Amino acid sequence: MKIDTVIIGGGITGLSVAYHLKNKNYILLEKENVVGGLCKSVTDKNGFIYDYTGHLLHIKSEYVKKLVRKLLKKNLALKTRNSWIYSNNVFTRYPFQANLFGLPKNIIYECIEGLVRAKFTTYHLPLTTCCFHDWCLKTFGGGISKYFMLPYNEKLWKINLKNLTTDWLGKYVPQPTLQEVIKGAFTDDNKKMGYNATFFYPKTGGIQSLVDELKKNTCVIKTDIKILSVDISKKIVKTNNGDIQYKNLVSTIPLPEIAKLIKGLPENVKKASRKLKWTSVLNINLGIKRKNISDKHWIYFPEKKFNFYRAGFYRNFSESLCPDGTSSMYIEISYRNRKINKEKMFKKTIGELKSAGVLKSSDKIISECILDIPYAYVIYDENRKSSLKTIQNHLRKNFIFSIGRYGGWQYSTMEDAILEGKEITKWLK
Repeated sequence: MKIDTVIIGGGITGLSVAYHLKNKNYILLEKENVVGGLCKSVTDKNGFIYDYTGHLLHIKSEYVKKLVRKLLKKNLALKTRNSWIYSNNVFTRYPFQANLFGLPKNIIYECIEGLVRAKFTTYHLPLTTCCFHDWCLKTFGGGISKYFMLPYNEKLWKINLKNLTTDWLGKYVPQPTLQEVIKGAFTDDNKKMGYNATFFYPKTGGIQSLVDELKKNTCVIKTDIKILSVDISKKIVKTNNGDIQYKNLVSTIPLPEIAKLIKGLPENVKKASRKLKWTSVLNINLGIKRKNISDKHWIYFPEKKFNFYRAGFYRNFSESLCPDGTSSMYIEISYRNRKINKEKMFKKTIGELKSAGVLKSSDKIISECILDIPYAYVIYDENRKSSLKTIQNHLRKNFIFSIGRYGGWQYSTMEDAILEGKEITKWLK
């Protein structure tokens, strides 16, 4: 079979590529029996719909807004973020650094004093050259770093933060002014700050609704296809369903995985691929026989006494995700390079949710769905940039375009995936 463009991976990036290629000669290959990747939703026998953790549409681009509205039509709601942090036995608003109100007074004063010291002692310092650990101290001071920025990110990334660069920061970490921090320390200032202050979400069907609509508008999708190898000299993809000859190959699967599939990869490219690091996430989903377990969208847990870093509440995204009289939630646990005892982790998580007051001892769990996400967060360490350049240069020279969150080895959103899928089609001839 001869195809102009072969797309590997039917996640949101791959589907965007297919959508924007329109009627051109392409084929999309997906290893699972359904498309969606990590943007799939799972429906259990009790009627609960679970996403692969919180998949919310944070959209700034007018093009993506128009596209999503075109695809989902009336099945789309705009939400104003209601997210919180649980620490020191109290809830405070997100982001922590702008909402100290409610914390013990000594902690508030420690955070403000640290910020003032940082503002005066690091003025004009080139912070972009810092590791993330030092950037936090120089930007927010000792208090805010101690009580949130450092413990939360240690829990999320699972590496020494002195080995984490600041290349990923971009829009993701709000940096309030000193005046905003002081106001948020002494008043319950519900000012919306950050890239995710609002978000879109389907009214029904979970994030799967967006995937389904993209799928309807694509032409050739083949599921249950396992890629056996890629011969870049002959431009042939070998699969369990036969060989495909291509002009261009677009890969949206994790960069280390496509590197393993390519025959005759130069040693320097192999070495660069082995230097790439990432964190995995265990996503525990629960259905609870109580209607309103929380009024929040999600909660951050920076303290070590909790094994999870975040928990979210599906019903507050859309009531259609839960049967009547119930609630559901997702809990995210980050890990690296180790096997997790899922049963043990599940029991531990339930106990910790009860100790935080999120669950009551009387709550009955009527649904469980544990989803393991091997590739979750790309780690930005000292090797990432140079390794990525080495790998991508070799792939591009051989008409392989590795894009998306994992194909491009980056920290990005669903909006970024859609836009990158659109942009890459300009290079496919």
